[in-house]
Amino acid sequence: MPINFNIEKLREEHGCSTYLETGLYDPNEDISIKKALAAGFEKVFSIEIRKGFVIMGNDMFKNDVQTGRCSIINDDSTNLKTYLSDAAFKNKTIFFLDAHVDHHLIQNYNKICPLFDELEAIGSLERKDNIILVDDLRIITTPFPWGEQSYGDIDFLSQIKAKILSINKDYKFKTLDGHVEDDVLLAYI
Repeated sequence: MPINFNIEKLREEHGCSTYLETGLYDPNEDISIKKALAAGFEKVFSIEIRKGFVIMGNDMFKNDVQTGRCSIINDDSTNLKTYLSDAAFKNKTIFFLDAHVDHHLIQNYNKICPLFDELEAIGSLERKDNIILVDDLRIITTPFPWGEQSYGDIDFLSQIKAKILSINKDYKFKTLDGHVEDDVLLAYI
């Protein structure tokens, strides 16, 4: 979904040079990767499960892809850890977590809402001060977001915060505007 906050200001405030998002979505829409590419990030990564969106994104952002500044990966974000060996992740990174199954035609997924797998991958990095953004709080705060039942009947938001605090106990939280007001959780140090 669109970012309705100043990603460049956030990047500058926290000294981030790398951006990774899970869930590219339709490149013809006002999507977050467009704002990330317009900002001052040295490297931009996106992981998207829908091959059609990956093909469209690689075409739309062809110049940045060809120069190596942008990498659009066709995979399930439960496999995020596989892609974090790139040297860019030694630098402070903004992770924008927005992957979820929200369409009946998506069949090749491991989890409907892979947030905990994504956070586990981020926690495996040597850096423990990356910026973590979790999108869609309006849905995450409902029971069984997007119909995800594999975790049981849990309070997703409190469990997400606990998982982030297990990466670094010094994380602080606030919200930013996304699709609606206060729809994005920001974890920062």
